[in-house]
Amino acid sequence: MLSKLQLDVCKRVQGLEDELIEVLSGLIATNTADPPGDNYDVCAELLSDYLEKLGAQVKIEEIAPEFLPRSPETGKMLSRPNVVAKLVFSENGPDLQFNGHYDVVPAVGEWTSDPYRPEVRGGKLYGRGTNDMKGGIVASMVAAKALKLGNANLKGTLSFSFVPDEENDREAGTKFLTEQKKVQPDYCIVAEATGTKDLCNGHMGSLWLEIVTRGKPAHGSSPWRGINAFDKMVEVVEAIDSKIKPSLLHRGDNKVDPSTARKIGAITLGGIVTTGDSPNVVPPQCTMTIDRRLAPGESVNRALGEFTSVFESLKKSDPQFRGDYKIISQYEPCVSPTDSYLVQTVKEAVESVTGETCNISILMGGCDMHYFHAAGIPTLVYGPGAVGMAHQADEYVEVKALITAAQVYALTALSLLGAQS
Repeated sequence: MLSKLQLDVCKRVQGLEDELIEVLSGLIATNTADPPGDNYDVCAELLSDYLEKLGAQVKIEEIAPEFLPRSPETGKMLSRPNVVAKLVFSENGPDLQFNGHYDVVPAVGEWTSDPYRPEVRGGKLYGRGTNDMKGGIVASMVAAKALKLGNANLKGTLSFSFVPDEENDREAGTKFLTEQKKVQPDYCIVAEATGTKDLCNGHMGSLWLEIVTRGKPAHGSSPWRGINAFDKMVEVVEAIDSKIKPSLLHRGDNKVDPSTARKIGAITLGGIVTTGDSPNVVPPQCTMTIDRRLAPGESVNRALGEFTSVFESLKKSDPQFRGDYKIISQYEPCVSPTDSYLVQTVKEAVESVTGETCNISILMGGCDMHYFHAAGIPTLVYGPGAVGMAHQADEYVEVKALITAAQVYALTALSLLGAQS
């Protein structure tokens, strides 16, 4: 049974529906797709303005200029502002932080409407970033406003970190904030889409590699005079298929049980493949990417050992084999205990708002949770929208889901921080 204060705050969230849609629409209309990675300052200003009107202390944190990326088109240095804010209710008490990324992937595919002109149809708000994950960002800010309007004198602080560089796993966002201790909350909720009845107490790890095989060029009419680097890459693929894939989720049989997805690692070969310059030249070099997803219990070192073993075996069996790999990106799986205070508090809030059992699971993809986890900060993932809608054409989030998530955030804050009399 919800208290009078809890019911009042939930009602106030409901009353902010139009504002929520308006603010989110403004963020969606600000194209922050990476690439190219423009308009970040505009987006940061919109977020800062809303937070400042709530009475929050807002600061823009940005990585040193030498680490900033440059536009692939103009060569101009691109800004990467992190919006960090604190809404202090009481100096004495814990700090609950809401984290989200405002960068989005490009709006590729067949859209039935302009991805950057958001519109509501059938109770759904359409546009690039509605689901992943500007919707979660706005829901957290609206939750804070409802608490302020309801005079919920929390015993602590609500803080926010809204960041760039999540979609392409770069340095200037949450990684920078946590490693440089620009943010040090007691609890963190990453507002990625999980579905309103589900929360994720962790996510799988990731290892991205670039494989390179090398050969010797020759004329296409006499390929025996050269060494075909593409053929050598085929050897790598065949070795991975026989020695690594059999124990993983994706074995190419298309009969994967989704319920096992969070318990077994997965692998994708050939996301990017480059080789040769001409049809009539034996290619002297071939490159291929590998995306290896790590289930809880696996480790980056273990996965690297698997690939090292493959290369050592190929070098022994084929005297002409020349190849190696480099790491593009890596992070370990991370999990918060299901019986932790944060997980159980959010679970209770979800069930109070939805009236249904809250499912706890591991997020298949990765997100910025692992940076907070590495910093020793209790963290989980919960946010509006369906997991499978991320990066899709005609991306949308249900308006009802936005309201539900904001109510869950508000109740979580009341429980974790407590309210002063």
